[in-house]
Amino acid sequence: MEQRKPPAIESLAARAKIYAEGDGMAVEASANLIWIRDSVLWMNVKKLGIEAARVLVTRDSVFILNRLDKTFEARAMASLQREYSLPEGFPFLQYFLLASAWLPSDLVLQADIKDDLHRLSGSNHTLAADYRLEEGSFVLRRETFVQQRDSRILSLQFGGFEKLAGAGIFPYIRRIEAFSPETGALNLDLVLTDIETNVPKSYRFDIPAHYQRME
Repeated sequence: MEQRKPPAIESLAARAKIYAEGDGMAVEASANLIWIRDSVLWMNVKKLGIEAARVLVTRDSVFILNRLDKTFEARAMASLQREYSLPEGFPFLQYFLLASAWLPSDLVLQADIKDDLHRLSGSNHTLAADYRLEEGSFVLRRETFVQQRDSRILSLQFGGFEKLAGAGIFPYIRRIEAFSPETGALNLDLVLTDIETNVPKSYRFDIPAHYQRME
């Protein structure tokens, strides 16, 4: 399977319902998100209609405002990779958002059929990967990555496919299952609605002077 570039979408905006489980806690929230290719991913997260957090992800950094505690975090992208077992940084997030398979250039793949889906699996010197695609349409249903050195696992699942203007068949439902030695298991379900592509959107991300920085 050749590396398939993400669809020709330069920006995307959507609403999302979020369900997260991990570290003995379960959280339900809503969010608005704005993504601009090769630039930023912005989100504001609300609980019970009140903004609880605002997040800005750039190519090399992650900024998080906690509206409830009046605190903020500024972290390197590498910390997000460790926490969620991402095999790469911002480029990987773009492939996930656009539901395109992320393929390392040196990955050697073998093909077969598994659970009525086309399976492509292989490995390189750093990770093992497994991709599942629907027969006929070949849309990506699941991809799993295992970073062998420290047993980090990330599984991404896609469902709720609908036709989206400018993007073709697009999954409105996502599930993330991650495990890292530092944070343990994390499950995250996303249900997207009101998706718009290539429609300019504005966003704000200012750190109030009275917010305390958390390390």
